[in-house]
Formats: sequence, C-alpha cells, structure tokens
Amino acid sequence: MLETLASKLGVLPMGEVTRRDFLKGLIGGLVVGAAIGLGGGYAAAPKGVTTVTETTTETVTKTVTASPSPAPTPAKKIKAGWIYVGPIGDYGWTYAHNAGREYVEKRFAGTVETVYIESVPEAECLPKIESLIAEGCEIIFTTSFGFMDPTLEAAKKYPDIWFWHCSGYKRWDNMGTYFAELYQPYYLCGLVAGAISQTLKFGYVAAYPIPEVVRHINSWVLGIWEGLWHRYKRGDLSLDDLKKAEVHVKWLYSWYDPPAATDAARSLVEMYDADVLAFTEDSPATLQVAEEYQKAGRKVWSYSHYSSMIDYGPTAHLMGQLVDWGLMYEYILAYYLAGVPRSMDLWWLMGDGGDTREGWRKGKGAAYIWEDQWGDIRTELAAKGVPDWAIDLILKREKLMKERYWDPWSGSFWAPIFKELTGKEGIVDREGNVRIPPGEVADHDLLWSIDWFVWGLAEPVPKG
Repeated sequence: MLETLASKLGVLPMGEVTRRDFLKGLIGGLVVGAAIGLGGGYAAAPKGVTTVTETTTETVTKTVTASPSPAPTPAKKIKAGWIYVGPIGDYGWTYAHNAGREYVEKRFAGTVETVYIESVPEAECLPKIESLIAEGCEIIFTTSFGFMDPTLEAAKKYPDIWFWHCSGYKRWDNMGTYFAELYQPYYLCGLVAGAISQTLKFGYVAAYPIPEVVRHINSWVLGIWEGLWHRYKRGDLSLDDLKKAEVHVKWLYSWYDPPAATDAARSLVEMYDADVLAFTEDSPATLQVAEEYQKAGRKVWSYSHYSSMIDYGPTAHLMGQLVDWGLMYEYILAYYLAGVPRSMDLWWLMGDGGDTREGWRKGKGAAYIWEDQWGDIRTELAAKGVPDWAIDLILKREKLMKERYWDPWSGSFWAPIFKELTGKEGIVDREGNVRIPPGEVADHDLLWSIDWFVWGLAEPVPKG
C-alpha cells in the first residue's frame, strides 16, 4: 500500500517516437514501427497480474504487406458508444467526457463514428449497453462509477465487444478501466485557497463518500495546509490562527443536483463563514453562489470543475481541477485501431498524455489547472489578491508533479508541518493517527481505496 519516495517518484525518459507520430500513422491507414508512450501514467494489466507504477514506453509494431496496385486499403471504420450518467450540458463531468468524444470523432474522422446516450440511471446501464451493441458499436465507454458491475456483466456476455469503464477497478479480458486523476490539481487548488482565505474557514460540496471524492477532498485540504503553513512561516499568521482553520463538508448523495449544491454552498458560507468553496458536483452551481457573494461585496472564491466554468463566476473564479478526456480516448482508440486492443488500468496524473514535442512531459496533459483562454495565470491570480509567493509556489509544485519529482502524499514532506499542528510526524488523519509516516508515500492502491480524512476536517461524514 505504501512505496518509498524514491521508487514512487522515479523518472525515466520518453521514447524518441512520440504518441502523436503513432497516431498520425493510424489516421493515414498504415502503422509501421510506431510507438505509444504511456507518458508516466499508471497502467495495470487485467485480473491476477501484478501491477506497478512506473514511467515507460511501449512499442507496438504492425507490419502491412501491400500489393503494388491497387492503392492501400483505407483504415478500418469502427463505431464507438458512450454512456453518460448526466446530461451533456452539465458543464462538469459529462460535459467534459462528451468534449472528449467530440475530439476523437474529429481526430479519427472517417475512421471512428461515435454515438452516445446521456442521463442514464445506473440501474439502466446494461440495457443501454445492449442497445449500443444492437446499433453496431464495437467499443463502449461507460462513464460512471455505478456503471462498473453492469459493464463487467456485459463484457463477460459479449466477448467480441470492447468495454472501458471510467473510475472503476474491475477489469476483464475485453474490459479496461481509465481515469484522469485530479488529486494533484485539487492540491494546487487547495494551495491557492490557503493563500487567499481571510476567514481560514473552507467548505466542500461533495457528491458521494466514495474513495474518489475522499482523496480529492483530502488533497484539497493538504493544499490548504501548505498555503496556510507558508503564511505562518512568513509571519502573516500565528500558530493559534493555524490551529483554528477548519474545513466543512456538505454531502449531496448525487452527482448532479444544482439546487442542492446551491443550498449546500450557501450554508457553508452562512453557517461556517467559509470563504473558499470546492466541490464535486457536475454543475457550476457552487461557483455561481460564490459569484453572488462577490457581487454583494463579500469575498467568496471557488473554481472550475472538469471543464471551464469561468463564465458562471468570473469574479469569484480562481483556478480549476480540469480534465481533457479526449487524450485518453485517443490513446485507447489508437490501440484498438492498430489491431492490438488490450485490457489496462489507465490512471493518468498531471502531465500524462501531454504532447512531448517540446520536451519530456512539457505538454498540458489530461489533468491540469488552467485554461489558456483565461489569460496569464500569474496576472489573473495576482489581480484577485493571490500573493506572488503563492503563485510561485503553485507553479513550482505543478512543474514538480508533472515531472514526477514530487507528490503531495509524501509523509516526509508533512512531518514538520503536522508535528507543529498535532505533535506527530507524517500525514495525520482527523483522529490524530499517523497514516503515512516519514519516508513513505501513498501509492495508487492506497489512494484508490482511501476511506479516512486528513487532519483539519470538521466531522466530514454525518454520524447516524
């Protein structure tokens, strides 16, 4: 469950042939000696195979013997289907997945046809899968944690169809899993929260108490602690101030419920004086609440979630935990089109999937914090009152995480901070137990199953 820091953050160079070179070959209808780079993401084999986290480059070669005439046969055309848990207009989770679908439809124009079904209740997943198969879909993506078991059932029933499930952990010979992980962007969003907050009270509007949401809340809280810690070390806060900081959580038990999210966000501000709000809910409702307070003269801040939401709260908007699912769909479909589909567990962190032509892991990647159209990050954050030292730190941490030189879930990093706060070294949970001691760092499996909360959360899950 825990790895040493050196093995977890090990660095290996990319291959000389980039993922883009490989994809160009595919789109042209011919793949010869092409290479696919995993770009540093976690990729595990299916059932029963030992998994490791590493940076690697896999080479896939397909030799095609063509007759001098006629012209080469066009690339095989396939039909791919998506099943969404919410509406494509939610501006969050489903909106971002649908943007990824639209991206690959354009990227593989003439080769991949796509269809989708939106707002599917989890209990209706299997019938919707079968309707996509009846439509001729050869590969199907299901995009909600609750779709996992129906997808597995379908994979066993239809061995000639390929299935990919987003955010799950069950795989089969013809079923892979994938996730563009956001805990690192959440950490950076927490860092800016800790730097800008005046009340030292923070609020989180959460969907369900499952490991995905728990690790994102925890990562945001760790980021808050680093931001506050630097203010303390600079003399801007006292130790008593630091110890009074609180994070409160409101649970919705829904992925998409704008009215409930609105009520929860307002209650976090009114009941606890929270002035920075994060969320896992697939609408811009929480950001809109923050914007309402800004217009009323009360500084409350929030973020974009999965896709750009800045238009719903331009004054209250700080950064975002953002995803480009298109990069993952492009990667998965490239294997399929090359004739070498495989069942994998893809878990991409910051920088994974980015274009490497500017240098190793320099591209934006599948998980990131800033959209180009928002302007210059330094200029925009400074205009909202984020101090220069905090912006420098955000950019430094972003670079180190993308290049795999640092991770926020290191026990050694937190040893001096939590010793000051709790008297114990390492990452400490809200009950005061050391969960990740110095010299160790949380790995994929721990973060994927995490069910405890870090120090600083005020009763995150209601009792009873």
